[in-house]
Amino acid sequence: MKEQQPGMVLRLKAKPGMGDELFKVCNELHFNGDPDGPVDWVLSRSDEDPDIMWAFEFYRDDDSFNRHYSNPDLDKGHQRVVDLVADHVEDWGVRESVHIVSSS
Repeated sequence: MKEQQPGMVLRLKAKPGMGDELFKVCNELHFNGDPDGPVDWVLSRSDEDPDIMWAFEFYRDDDSFNRHYSNPDLDKGHQRVVDLVADHVEDWGVRESVHIVSSS
C-alpha cells in the first residue's frame, strides 16, 4: 500500500441473521476477475453485532478506482450485496472514498 492510493471504506449492516451470507458474497466479489478491482482489501466484522461488516478496499490508482466503480458488468454482483443489506438507509452507514496518507 502506498501514499495517495485510492480506496473505499464501507460499513454495511446485513438483514438480521444474514451477516455470514453478506461476508461470503463480498469475499467472492473480490475474486471476480475485474482487472480494476481492489488490489488490497479487508473485510472486518463488528465485535458487537455480527451482522455489521466494515470493508476497506484499496485500488492501484485513481483511474482503476474510477473504472471499477463505473463498470456496469459488476452491477449484478453489487445487487447481491444490496439484497442482503437491511432495508433502512442508515444500515448502509458509511460509504466514503479515501486516499492513504500512511501505512505499515
